[in-house]
This record gives sequence, C-alpha cells and structure tokens, in this order.
Amino acid sequence: MASLRQHALLPRRVLLLTLAFALVHHARAQTDRIIPGHPPDEYVDVTGDSIADLLITTRTIHIADPEQPGYLGKHLLGVRTLSGNAILMWNTPSNRRWYTLEDSTRLDTGLLAARINFKQLSWTDEDHPTEFWLLERPFGPAITKDQDGWYGTGDHHDGRTLVLRSANHLGTSVAAFAFELPYPYGRVVIKAKHVVRVPNGYGEEGDLIVLKREPQEPPFDFGHEPAEPQVIIPSGIPPEERVNLNGDEVDDLVITGHLENWPGMKERNEFVRGISPLQGTMLLMTRERWGALGFFRLREGEVLTPERLANGLAGNLFDWVPADGERVFFPVLSQPVVMPENSWGWAHDAEALEGALVFRTLEYGRPIIGTLEIVSDVPGGELGVRAQNWVEEGEVLKME
Repeated sequence: MASLRQHALLPRRVLLLTLAFALVHHARAQTDRIIPGHPPDEYVDVTGDSIADLLITTRTIHIADPEQPGYLGKHLLGVRTLSGNAILMWNTPSNRRWYTLEDSTRLDTGLLAARINFKQLSWTDEDHPTEFWLLERPFGPAITKDQDGWYGTGDHHDGRTLVLRSANHLGTSVAAFAFELPYPYGRVVIKAKHVVRVPNGYGEEGDLIVLKREPQEPPFDFGHEPAEPQVIIPSGIPPEERVNLNGDEVDDLVITGHLENWPGMKERNEFVRGISPLQGTMLLMTRERWGALGFFRLREGEVLTPERLANGLAGNLFDWVPADGERVFFPVLSQPVVMPENSWGWAHDAEALEGALVFRTLEYGRPIIGTLEIVSDVPGGELGVRAQNWVEEGEVLKME
C-alpha cells in the first residue's frame, strides 16, 4: 500500500519541479528580454547616505538623412551626475581623460589629494551634470527585428572604476564605482566598489576652473584674446604620471622627479622633474665628447633614415637605452629647494627644449619609432610629453 502511495505522488512531484523550472525560465527571460521603448529613469545612491548621486536616464536624437531612408534616429541610454556630485579626471598636458583606479578594491584618498595638490587631477563642475552616454538603440521603419537592440556607443567605460565626490548637507564622501552594461538588453548597472567619508572641502583645490572671458569688440578681433593664466605647480615632486604615447593601452613613459642633493652645498639642492622610459620603451642616445652617452635630438627639418640609424647603431655612435637597470632620466624642469615656495617658480633645464627626443616602443607587437614633444611652462611648472610623430621601424622618421 505504501508503495502504491509513493507511485501516486510521483506525478505531482514531477509537476511541481516542472512548474518551478518554468517560473525560473520565465524570470530569466524577463531579465534578458530587450526593454521596449525608453527604460524608466533610475536614481542611484553610490555613497550610501540615502541621497541619490547619479541618474540613469535616456534621450532621443532624431536624424533626417536622405541617404538613410527609414533610419529616423537613435535612443541613448546613459548616466548623469546630480547636483553636488563631481567626477575625477586627469587634467595634464599628457593626459586628458577620466581618472580610473587600477585596483578597484583600494581608494587611496591620500594619493588622490597629492595628485590634486600638484594639479594632475581636477573635478568636473558639480553644479552642471556630467554625462556618460553608454548605449544606443536605432529606430525607424528600416530597422529590422534582428537589428533592434541596444549597442555600445564606443564611450568605453564598461568595467573601469571611476571616482566620484559627493557633497551635501550630510557631509562629503568619495566613492569608487563602475558601470556594467549587459547589452543588448538596454540596462546600465552601477556598482559601488568603495566609499570613504572625507572632510568637507576635500579636493576643492582640484575643482575645475572655468575661465570667464569678456566678449570681444568687434567679435572677430583675433590676436587680442586674453592669455590664460599658467597652472602653478607647487614646490616639491608630484606623484609619478604614466603616459601612453600611441593609444595602444600600454604605458610607455613616466613623468617623474627627484630631489638632487649637492654635497656641502645645501643652497644648491633642487627639485628636478623630467621623463623616463618604462619597460618596453627605449630612448635613442648618441656618443658625445669623451664617449659619454647623451640624448639624441632630431631637430626641425631633419630626418632619421633607416640607413642613418642602422649605421649609427653598427658604428657604436647610436644606442637604444631601455628602462632596465638604472633608470634613464631626461631632466626638463628644476626649482631650488631653499627658495620660498614658488617665489621664483620652475625653470627649464639648459637643454630641455633643444630638438625632439626619439623613442622606440611596440604598438600591438609591432616595433615603431617616433619623436617626443616636451610640453612645459615656466615659471608655472606644468609638464607633459606627447608623441609628435611615429612610423614603423625601418621607415623614414621626420621632424615636422
């Protein structure tokens, strides 16, 4: 009798399991389906103080293009900062981009404060929204069912950890956060990685300065534009700043510095700042007087042919010097330590701006050579470096 009862219950168990599987499958389908129309606005509290910091929202761009009939425009899905919130960004001659954390589990407010103090970083305007448009969806009668969906805009922030400062009546916080984009389904997820409470006014020396200019009379009176004030870098050595020269997501150089001591001559001690190659990058050097190596300079109008380079390397006149071992350092700016802070400001090294340095590095595994442009201001002390020109190794390198 008990055996018959067990067999009688079996179909009911199977039915319950089937029903549970169907509910899970339906819930997953609901999660993964493409959201029709505009997703609703969503307010997000990143800092955990129960006050929204970011808004996930949409906008529509209408397009009338006779060459694309049936394509009427696109919907955009993105994130906007709310009032009182600012995003941290690099603001140097070498880096104009969002500041991202390499280690999303650690938010070093001391390092951020140092970078802000030395004018490497600044905040976006907390009174005006900063926008990240992350996904787009085309619409119109020409868009087929297979084409319908949300796609990345090319504004690549997926998985990168950004830094936000939130200031309100409850206090000030700094948060590390990241976007997750489970497209093509039309969702943006904001993940808070780390939050730190900081004193009110934290980082204000790095707030974005908007220059107010008086209108020119007449309106096209070129040549009389007001000169923008120099950025004043405080006395000392800023934290190291890494630079990617060719956009391949691999850093090639580092802007660095050190305190140079002169034994027995304390009044000559000075802060010295310049550039050094990183692993995988080399600077071209040449034999100078008494056989000492000095930095090779390519001057305006000159060319470095493959034959000239090969002959120089073979004859021990040229040498590619890597970052291995003792650091190769090219000085650009200096400032005496004993002077009152910023009284004389920064000065150029005697040979800092004579011609262009020549570098060698890899671009997605392909060797390239190029020239470096040093960007610096005195007495303000702003310093940067950019690739001026580059070619595949074996081609003619011109100084333009």
